[in-house]
Amino acid sequence: MTTGSAPTLGLPGDIDADVEAIRGGADALVELRLSLTGQTEETDTQFRSSAGEFTDLLAWDITSAAADELMLWEDTTRDLTYGAATLRQWAQDVEDYRTKRASIQTRFDTAVAERVADEPFEPLIDMLLEEHQGYWSTLMEQAQEAVESLRNGPSADALERMVEAGLLTGTQLSYFGDSYPGMLPDGLPSPEDHPSVVNTWWNSMDEQEQRQAMEDHPELLRDLDGIPTVVRDELNRDHLDDEIARLEEEIADAKGERDEAMDSLSDSSSGIGAYGSQTDLSELEEELETLTTLHTNLNDENADRYLLALDTENRGRAIVSTGNPDTADNVATLVPGTTTTWQSVNDQLGRAEALHQSASIADREGEHAVISWIGYDAPNVPEAAGRGRAEGAVDELSGFQDGLRATHENTSASHNTVIGHSYGSTVVGHTAQSEVGLNADEIVLVGSPGADAEHVSELGFAPEDVHTSTAKNDGITNLTELTHGADPTSPDFGATVFESDEGSDGGPWPLGAAHSEYFNRGTASLEYMGEVIAGQH
Repeated sequence: MTTGSAPTLGLPGDIDADVEAIRGGADALVELRLSLTGQTEETDTQFRSSAGEFTDLLAWDITSAAADELMLWEDTTRDLTYGAATLRQWAQDVEDYRTKRASIQTRFDTAVAERVADEPFEPLIDMLLEEHQGYWSTLMEQAQEAVESLRNGPSADALERMVEAGLLTGTQLSYFGDSYPGMLPDGLPSPEDHPSVVNTWWNSMDEQEQRQAMEDHPELLRDLDGIPTVVRDELNRDHLDDEIARLEEEIADAKGERDEAMDSLSDSSSGIGAYGSQTDLSELEEELETLTTLHTNLNDENADRYLLALDTENRGRAIVSTGNPDTADNVATLVPGTTTTWQSVNDQLGRAEALHQSASIADREGEHAVISWIGYDAPNVPEAAGRGRAEGAVDELSGFQDGLRATHENTSASHNTVIGHSYGSTVVGHTAQSEVGLNADEIVLVGSPGADAEHVSELGFAPEDVHTSTAKNDGITNLTELTHGADPTSPDFGATVFESDEGSDGGPWPLGAAHSEYFNRGTASLEYMGEVIAGQH
């Protein structure tokens, strides 16, 4: 580098790999496996119309095949399953490397643009090139792992990586009789176990053992990431019924206490007691109304809803999915913001419903699931200026997203999106930058005070996979760049910015009505987010 010339980083050339072609190869292996097992639409039709045709298609009669033929059939199915997962893992590894490589180049370019004249760049260049060398070495190790997995079958470590990435399910592993060291806990799993471990544990049991576990440990299983959606839904609906019964009993008792206090109003201390009893009663009645409304919503015959978590203690938890995420092609998780508690469940469910409808309009053939995720302690207004609540949510959001991968049942991984609204976008930003990471394909940040990042590259997603928008009349515009990093809609941030309606002018303090209108039907923001969920951006 000559004095006075613009410094250059000199990164080596990118890896010669066509990610779409690799994934196309994986799809071809899956299609072959489905044909072999009679699971394609064409094969299934032939099977239903004529068992003889089906037998001819497979070239042997599975039901009466000799033992060696059955073994060959199972080995072939297994190899195709693992081969497809290996190719998809390699495609993801290449994408991850390219995202990190782009981040290094962006950081260097930013430093060059902001440099002071004659400032030495050699230390920065050396540091960035050394960082790149680490990423490259990891990619080469992953390439060797892919080669060996395709040639000899995946190792225990390779299987573990594919399971944790959601490319293999516990069901597939248990079907083939495979496991790997440490995969199954000695006893019951715990919330600290990776969801892939939980899912493999669940699928290691037969149906009777699973039912016994549900009867013996409902409190553990109903909110455990890695447990299938339908199981959590059944257990949480039972819990909802119990909570409604508990509140009805407490309300009856509270009414009795209030009436006794009202009968003694001549005593000044009894008057205070009567006021306190009425306040407690009102709070209980509000909680009961929330739960009975949720019960009605869940049992709507025209909707496909699943209760994945419910905790009414303090700020609580309430996770509800519209559509089954275990079978959907496209899955979205909506992370809410400031002042959200479990009692916000029905309002948040309405937003999820609107997103689900928008995704269905964008792709009428695909199956979609949108999850209202009240899965962390959201801040109150004063707390929203700090990072504490976002940091506290990282493990919960990361684990939940890993759980969606672990329990997914389709032959291909679902397209997963995480939508952060308001402070929820700060939660998404912290999780994406954490060591545990955010297992998703795309993220959306709306009405965001910031994701605690100065550039999109810090989030670990490609710029085209990070979508941001803030309405003109959203009061959050007065707070960005103050406490939670750069404005995600700024051109310098580098994300993909999409259009929102201007929103209502005025409204409740402190952010106004526009801050809550991104999910209103008929808005540009809702239409765009539906398209993102459907994988069309």
